[in-house]
Amino acid sequence: MNKSTASRNLIIFTVVTLSAGWLGAWINTVIPSPSPQESLGILIFLLLPFLAVFLLRGFGKDGWKDFGLRLNLKGNRGWYALALLVYPASILLTLGLGAVFGAVSFEGLRTQGFGALLAAIAIGFAGSLLKNVGEEFAWRGYLTPRFKALGLGNFPNHMLTGVIWGLWHVPYWLFLLDPELINEYSSLGMTGFILMGLIAIFPTALVFGELRLKTGSLWPAFLAHNAINAINAPLVLGGFVTFKSNTEFCFSPGTEGLMMMILFWALGLWMLRKKK
Repeated sequence: MNKSTASRNLIIFTVVTLSAGWLGAWINTVIPSPSPQESLGILIFLLLPFLAVFLLRGFGKDGWKDFGLRLNLKGNRGWYALALLVYPASILLTLGLGAVFGAVSFEGLRTQGFGALLAAIAIGFAGSLLKNVGEEFAWRGYLTPRFKALGLGNFPNHMLTGVIWGLWHVPYWLFLLDPELINEYSSLGMTGFILMGLIAIFPTALVFGELRLKTGSLWPAFLAHNAINAINAPLVLGGFVTFKSNTEFCFSPGTEGLMMMILFWALGLWMLRKKK
């Protein structure tokens, strides 16, 4: 494929992707549902990027060669282990430091028990599998390898992917996610939550993108993404950990927390320098 066709396809993918959430939000005004999380709009938001990948790779001359569907386990088991462990390890360090400074309480975990937390994580992991297949097929299955095919360096590749990935989330946060869930999850308010979420996308995109390029497979990023979704929301929304006022900004276990962002930036930059 020539570069003009590849560039055209990337523009088409970006326009379709960034339109998906706004289209979904509009559809929900025409066909209301009791909950935005169970609406036709959120289905459109999740499926349009995946549909764009399928059409561009199948019929737009992108092809499937660099899609990354193979596991590529040989020589990459260390990266797979990193994908599974990076988020749990980062959470332990972040919450541990928070506890040392008196910012984090584990009273909910003591009350409910570790078994309840594991059950909540298992449910969260199962629930995020289908969602993240479509999401990672779009970002690490399409954007990252297609930017690489255009000759973009690794760091700008991941940052540009992060821009598109972050902007795709904005209508989801504004219109397709129950505001009460955001209020339960974060004390920053909608504006603060979105701002921190957008900033956090970049170190996350760096780590996920490097996992994709180091292994030649989209599955390590998929596993890491599932680990984040499975652990973070149940941990906070389930009340297993609570935060002292005004400390959540720093010690939140989500990737939008300051400590978590520092850890992901450090890991991602190390991965950039690390030979395969």
